[in-house]
Amino acid sequence: MSTRRSRREADIPCAVMGALLGVVVLGMLGYGMAMSGLSFGAPSPQDLVQQSEERAEVAHVALWILLIGCALAGGLRLWRTLTTHLVIFGVGTLVLCAMAASR
Repeated sequence: MSTRRSRREADIPCAVMGALLGVVVLGMLGYGMAMSGLSFGAPSPQDLVQQSEERAEVAHVALWILLIGCALAGGLRLWRTLTTHLVIFGVGTLVLCAMAASR
């Protein structure tokens, strides 16, 4: 009974820290995606292919982080943390995947 209570008490601080960390990581992934699209002058066809591969890689990293975070929070039964992670990182991952698919 005490482990259930301690998990319940730890869920809110864990959700807050997960939300803050999720925002920071999504900012870094978005920055990486934005930087992968920069080129000087007219990009060559090889540059365009490389840029699209880099964007797809950033989207894949975001998807893996989303899946691993959901598995950890669900496995530990931290439901507020799971919900927070799904809302913040799920929406951010959808945005990153949409950006990767648009170019």
